[in-house]
This record gives sequence, C-alpha cells and structure tokens, in this order.
Amino acid sequence: MRCKILITAVLVLLPTVAQAQTLQEALALAYRGNPTLLGERANQRAVSENSDQARSTWRPTVTVNMDANYQQGPYTNAFALGSYTSNYAEGYVQAKQTLYSFGHTANVVRAADARSRAEQHALRLTETQIFASAITAYMDVVRDRYILDIRKADLEMLERQVHLITSRYSLGGASAEQVTRTDVEQARTRRQSADVALAQARTALATSEANFRAVIGVAPGTLSMPDGLPGLPRTASEAASEAAAFSPQLSQAREMKAATAADIDTARSQWGPQIQVQGTFGAIGPASPFRGREYSEQVGGTVSLVQPIYNGDLYNSEIRQAREKDEQARQNVEFARRQVMQALTADWHAVENGLAAIRAATGEVSSGELTLKGYQLEYGYGLRSTTDVLYADQNLRAAQVDLATSRHDTIVAEANLLASMGRLQARELLPNVTHYDADAQFRHARNRGWEPLETPVSVLDNAGWKQQTE
Repeated sequence: MRCKILITAVLVLLPTVAQAQTLQEALALAYRGNPTLLGERANQRAVSENSDQARSTWRPTVTVNMDANYQQGPYTNAFALGSYTSNYAEGYVQAKQTLYSFGHTANVVRAADARSRAEQHALRLTETQIFASAITAYMDVVRDRYILDIRKADLEMLERQVHLITSRYSLGGASAEQVTRTDVEQARTRRQSADVALAQARTALATSEANFRAVIGVAPGTLSMPDGLPGLPRTASEAASEAAAFSPQLSQAREMKAATAADIDTARSQWGPQIQVQGTFGAIGPASPFRGREYSEQVGGTVSLVQPIYNGDLYNSEIRQAREKDEQARQNVEFARRQVMQALTADWHAVENGLAAIRAATGEVSSGELTLKGYQLEYGYGLRSTTDVLYADQNLRAAQVDLATSRHDTIVAEANLLASMGRLQARELLPNVTHYDADAQFRHARNRGWEPLETPVSVLDNAGWKQQTE
C-alpha cells in the first residue's frame, strides 16, 4: 500500500519537476504554459468573433414563430350588448435579408476587422512581455547562484585567513611581530560581514527561484549562461527601422486608429437608405379544438426601404463623437511611437554599456585573482599586511559580483531591445517550436459563418459606399 502511494505521489509530481536547462528550454516552457499568455490567446480568439458577428448583417436570418390564442367573454359599448370570441393559432417561417445598408455594415466590418488585428498585436505584446519576464527570471537565477557561490568562496577563504592570523598571533615570538590584535579583529569582522552577505545571497536566490517558477512554471534546474540573444541589430538606425515596422505597441495603436476611422464612416452611413426583403410562409386556423384540415396557408413578402430624415441630432452627435475618438487614436499612435523610440534608445545604450562593463569586469576579475594569490603568498613571507590581503579579497569579490551583474544586465537589456523592435517573439527565439497562429485564428473566425448571399450583398454594400464617398 505504501509503495502504491509513493508511485502515485511521484506521478503527480512529474509535471512540476521537469526542469529547464537552457534559456531556450525555459522560454519554450513559458510559451506553452504561462497562464497570462494562454489567457490572452483566448481573449484574441474571443475578439476575433466580432468580425464574424459584424458580417452577420450581410447574411439571411430565419426564424420560426408560433402563436395560439383563445378568448371568450362579454363586451359592452354604447350601442349593443353581446359576447366576443377569439380562437386562432398560427405558425410560420420568416426569412429576412438586408440587400443594401448604404455601407453601414461594410464600415462596421472594417472597424471589427481592425480591432481584431489590434488584438493580434496585443497578443504579440503580451508574448513579448512574457518572454522578457522569462529571460529576466532566468538570468536572475543565474546571477544569484553565481553570487551565492562567490559569497561561499569568500567565507571559506576568510575562515582560513582568520585561522591563519589567529594562529600566528597566538604563536608569539618573531612571527607575532607581524600580527596584532587589530589584525585578528579586522579579519573576524570581515568574516562576519561575509556571513551576512551569504545570508543575503541565499535570500535573493530564493526570491529569484520563486519568480522563475511563477513565470516558467517549473523549478529551475542546472542553468547555463547564454552567450546572447538572436536577432540583435547591427546599428541603432537598423533597430529604429525594425521598431517602426514591427513594434507590437505601435502596430496595435495603428490598427486602433484604422478602427476609429471606420467608426466615423459607420456613423455617417446611418444617414443613408437601407433596403431589406422579408418573406413568410405559414398556416393559420382554430386553436381549440385543433382541426388540421381547417388550417389555411399564408405566404407573404415585403420589400422595405428606410431613409432617415430627422432623429433629434442623434446621428450628427455620433459622427462628432467618432471624429473626436479618431483624433484621440491619432494622438495615441504618436504617443506609442515616442514611447517605443525612447525605450529603444535606452535599451540600445544599455546593451552597449553592458558589453563594455563585461569586458571591464572580466579584466578586473583576472587581475583581482592574480593580486589575491600574490598577496597571500607575500603575506606568508611577511611582505604584506593583513589589511592588504583582506582588501585584495574584497576587491576580487566585488569584481566577481560586478561581472555576474553585468552579464545579467546585458542579456536583459538585449531582451528589452528586441522587445522594443518587436523581435522578442517565438518565431525568432523558438524556431523549432510549433507557434500559435493568431492570424489563422482570425481568418477562421471571420469566415466561419459564411453564406452564399454574403458575397454579392457585401460587394453591393462596399461599392455603394465607395461611390458615395468618391
């Protein structure tokens, strides 16, 4: 029984202990399982349904109606007394088809399609943000694990140094002339500081690993330092051109501007005529008692043309409102462009500074390692003081932390630069993973309810509106 429970527990835990090893594997896990990204995909599919709903006006509607009525009772008036009877039942099928809407439906469709495309870019933006968060979480763990190793090595070295200094101080004689009580206390103070730094490093790593699990979905395993991210631009002008063309934030603002422009035409088209045909087929007869042979067939057809004349300034107000919304959307495009270019400039310089910092920190670490080894050797011959050794160790650890931080910050800056360019996407980062096709979902939703009558009616509606606006 205990064996069965153990096996069951292992099977339950299997999905959570699958650990990412490389940055690409971590990104693939986030791409497939991050709840924020999956939720935004569902929202994109929901918004795409608006395009199908907008097209429904071009399609026929068919309803079945059934009514039954039976009433009997007295009635009075100024001239007669008597009774009345109402006894009938009817059932009929009714079909309606809009033939022409003066471009109203065409403009509603334009607006719905633009908003569906805007939602696709919103999904791209969410994907970008998830990848940026995943890369940051990955690099946080790599950095904090490296810093924890530095703190452990520092503490081990200082413990040896304290033991050595204490022993030399306790021996007395000629050797004691090189070591004072101050040297001993100074070494012990540095070791206590190293204890505190180690505890802080453990806390920082625990926080980073928790964030990794939240974003990626699994606990971090043995992670490796990436060399860099693919798709980085060679020049700042190339990065700016890419951002202007592919930034999801800017692209979303542009599609919303296209939607508000269509909203103006939608409001204007309400002033035009609408033509609709309606046909009915059914039967009517006595409700009680029911006698099928007494029912007679009914067939009817109606062609209606509706032309608005006056409606209390409602349509004109909606036109003015739509124009103001369009102006707001135009300003939003400019605001998005400035934001993207501002972030792009900052990210570009952050990458350049990060690469320079890595080169400098690498040199400092190499120099610091040689200096510490030399000071420790010279300390054994009495050529260096305790302060010299402790200072060299402190400089080396600071350089090692700076190197880890610079590597972390550079990769994060590269991710932010690609995000501003619109290139922090699965197609660039995960070429071997099946990608979610938002455009295919949009096309499928838009055409799901297609009817044969939709094509000629939509052509007439679009043509009539274009002719009117030319």
